[in-house]
Amino acid sequence: MIRSILTLPDEKLRQGSQEVTSFDRGLNKLIEDLTQTLEVQTDPPGLGLSAPQIGIFRRVFVAKIRNRIKSFINPKILRVSKGEVTFLEGCFSVPDLYGHVMRPAEIDLEVQNKNGQKTRVHYKSLPARIIQHEIDHLNGILFIDHVHSQNGKIFKVEKTKSGKEQFVEVTYA
Repeated sequence: MIRSILTLPDEKLRQGSQEVTSFDRGLNKLIEDLTQTLEVQTDPPGLGLSAPQIGIFRRVFVAKIRNRIKSFINPKILRVSKGEVTFLEGCFSVPDLYGHVMRPAEIDLEVQNKNGQKTRVHYKSLPARIIQHEIDHLNGILFIDHVHSQNGKIFKVEKTKSGKEQFVEVTYA
């Protein structure tokens, strides 16, 4: 089922999520709902969606990795690279706003599948960034928090008179 996505100023987005302990039909339904909700996001296209964004405070998210939507349950970052990269991020829970966020370029992740089996996986580049962004949601952190702590700027997209889109800096408290 396609679910509504919570957006600021909803304070629930700042709530931490509980670890998943039941690997049952309810978990499968949650993953299915997250997947369907992510798939219908087309403007902009969705790369990831966490359970807290649909009001369910469990440590679960889905992410589009190499054009395939994968589920991540109870993810734990075990190691991050020393090298960091800056990239423009946006979020369905912070609609129409964007900002540059510096994050580790690579991560080692421990994650469980739908049956509760743990695996360790190494991610780099865009997949590493998506995963870090979604894990932040599980901890009640939004990308704008990173933009602020890194003294970055927040932008919104506006159309020019000719209809061309451009980024315009905004003041966001």
